[in-house]
Amino acid sequence: MIKKKAPPATFFSALNRISEVSGIVCALSVLVSAGVLTYEVLMRYVFKSPTIWEIEFSVYLLIMATFVGAAYGLKHGAHINIDLVTHLLSKRAQVRLSFFTSLLSLIFCAILAGMGWEMWWEATSKGWRSDSLWGPPLGISYFFLPFGITLLCLQYVVHLSDLWSRWKAGNTETQAQDDGRREK
Repeated sequence: MIKKKAPPATFFSALNRISEVSGIVCALSVLVSAGVLTYEVLMRYVFKSPTIWEIEFSVYLLIMATFVGAAYGLKHGAHINIDLVTHLLSKRAQVRLSFFTSLLSLIFCAILAGMGWEMWWEATSKGWRSDSLWGPPLGISYFFLPFGITLLCLQYVVHLSDLWSRWKAGNTETQAQDDGRREK
C-alpha cells in the first residue's frame, strides 16, 4: 500500500499547535519565576536563610519565556508593528510589505538560530558552567535561544504561507486578524 503524503495544512496545523504549546510554556515559566522569587523573599527575610540559585534560575526561566514564547507571539500577531507609514498603503500593498518583511525576518531568525545552535553545542560539548556559586551548566540556558528562534522560524513559514495565499487570492486580512475576530 502506498502512503499518501500529508498535505501542508496538516504540517502547518502541527506547527500552530506547537506554537500554542510554546505560549503555555512561556506563561508557566513566568509564573514559576515569580514563585521562585517569592520563595527567595520568604527565605531571605522571614527565615534568614537566603538561597544561592534563585536569581539565576529566574533569569533562565525568563530567557526561556522570551525565546520560546516568540512563535506564539507571531501566531497571534502580538509582535511589534510600526504602522506609521504602512497604514497609508492599500490593504493589498500592506500584505505584500508584510510578506517581504516576514521573509527578511525569517532569514534573520534562521541565521540567529544557526549561530545559537553553534553556541549551545560549544557550551554543551565543552562543559561550560556558570561562574556563580550555584554553577549550573550553561548549555541549559544557551539552549533556549536557538530552540525558541527555531520555533519562530517554523511559525514564520506558516505565516508566510498564509500571507502568500492571501496575496494570490486578493484577501488582505491576515490569519491573526481572522483569529482575533473569532475570539471576540
